Amino acid sequence: MFRYMDQVYAVYQEGSFTKAAARLCVSQPALSATVKKAEDTLGYPIFDRSSKAVTLTDVGKQYIDAVEQILLIRENLHHQLDDLHNLRRGSFILGGTTLIISNVLPQVLKDFAKAYPEVDVKLQVEPSTVLWDKLAHGQVDIVIDNALSKDPDHEYIPLFREHILIGIPADNPINQQLKPYALDPEQLQKPDCNYSALPHLNVQLLAEEDFILLKPGNKMRQIAHNIFAEQSISPKVRFEFDRLTTSISFADSGFGICFLTDTMLQYGSCKNLIFYQPETRHADRNLYLMYKKHKYLSAATRAFIDFLQKSF
Repeated sequence: MFRYMDQVYAVYQEGSFTKAAARLCVSQPALSATVKKAEDTLGYPIFDRSSKAVTLTDVGKQYIDAVEQILLIRENLHHQLDDLHNLRRGSFILGGTTLIISNVLPQVLKDFAKAYPEVDVKLQVEPSTVLWDKLAHGQVDIVIDNALSKDPDHEYIPLFREHILIGIPADNPINQQLKPYALDPEQLQKPDCNYSALPHLNVQLLAEEDFILLKPGNKMRQIAHNIFAEQSISPKVRFEFDRLTTSISFADSGFGICFLTDTMLQYGSCKNLIFYQPETRHADRNLYLMYKKHKYLSAATRAFIDFLQKSF
């Protein structure tokens, strides 16, 4: 029944016989014939071919669920055997957003490579929604990201806490009115910065200002929405972007107010922004290392998790 599961799973992952055939380096007719053999053995169609997009039938969904369990068992055994042979060798797939991979992790990965030169770290740079889907389907081993809610099927290891800030272009006249609430950027970057002792800005004072927000579905957009909801504000949204770095760049150029985190002060270009701490119960968020429960973690993966915790 599962003799051709790798080929069937490739079609499911790609959502296309053509793309799956290219990935498997076989012809499309050959792949279609192989999938047909799997369906004949199963006794039911796995894919619904009545529309342009390849989708799963109800039986197909059950079949794919079973395949993913088998693939997880196979992968776990592979890692276990690898660990038995050499505890300092191995590989794992690390997922993160562009912001995390390009800004937060380079030095950590460099130091880890020195300590474990024979461990191969493969990177997957994707938006948060894609990363969570890949983690759920076992396509990445660990993910580093924020989490506004927690999946009971995942383990969460907190790495550090980020604080939510508001960035207002320096040439915006409202900064004169808000002077008592402005924050010192150098103080914010100190490890022992006491945010509770710093002034908090009532966001209601910005109700008539232009905002630059991330698109719906992004975690920072959800935080902004929560802050606005507390004050019953309907924000004037000038631009919406997919990435926080783009939002900050446009705010830094004077187009409007943005939300950001203190982490960005260390890695982003925010030369023309005045920073404020919003008065809200959504003032911070954790950065987590996440992995799927019941998934076998290779020695290489466990070594990286331990290394990452010590680094932060």
